[in-house]
Amino acid sequence: MTVDFRPDNPEEDFVRRRLIHAAEEVFAETEPGAVQMEAIAKRAGVSRATAFRRMGSISEVVVQVAIRRAQRHIAAVQELMAAQTGVFAKVEAALIYTARELPTDASIAALIAQHSTGSNDPRVHEAAVGAMGPVVREGQRNGEIRTDVPFDDLIDFLVEQTYLAAEGVDRSEAAVRKRFRQFVVPAIEARDGHGGDILSRARELRDTAAATAAAAQSLVEQLEGRTRT
Repeated sequence: MTVDFRPDNPEEDFVRRRLIHAAEEVFAETEPGAVQMEAIAKRAGVSRATAFRRMGSISEVVVQVAIRRAQRHIAAVQELMAAQTGVFAKVEAALIYTARELPTDASIAALIAQHSTGSNDPRVHEAAVGAMGPVVREGQRNGEIRTDVPFDDLIDFLVEQTYLAAEGVDRSEAAVRKRFRQFVVPAIEARDGHGGDILSRARELRDTAAATAAAAQSLVEQLEGRTRT
């Protein structure tokens, strides 16, 4: 059975949800770049014309589904970054995760496959700002990340690097770390002083040393307390 699309159709949102869910399933079963709207419409139980009118082009479907799927990856990236102390360590952890995990998600792999559309879509940019924006701004405030380049351009550059790392033949942690340190850091680190990366790592070492000292002091106090008792 198919459902005809009308702007005043109360089932419109339901139909759209069915189409997005169907698209996720079709992406999981089909090679990136080979998905057809007919297959999505058939899976959703709607007409091909309805699918096109409701969702637009295949490129639009790819973006919508990928953005939906990206939310769980954004949450994972933010959790990983929160465990790091330096700005560059946070960005590096994010790149390692995305290079490893994004290609395994069929919907996002489809977005990566249509590189130009995905990297230039404002919704992809907005999602990247939500994931990486706070860290980039922190780095700019701390003098670690350059401020002579617009914030949005830095985000777009990191999106591009994410795609390139995810498309790489070698997506191992060592390979991604090498890419980050050889190409990404020199492009985004502050140009003043000793360099943003060095400053970031110095702060990371300082924070680690402070945490170690605090832990040692706590241990000493515990041992002294046991000795007195």
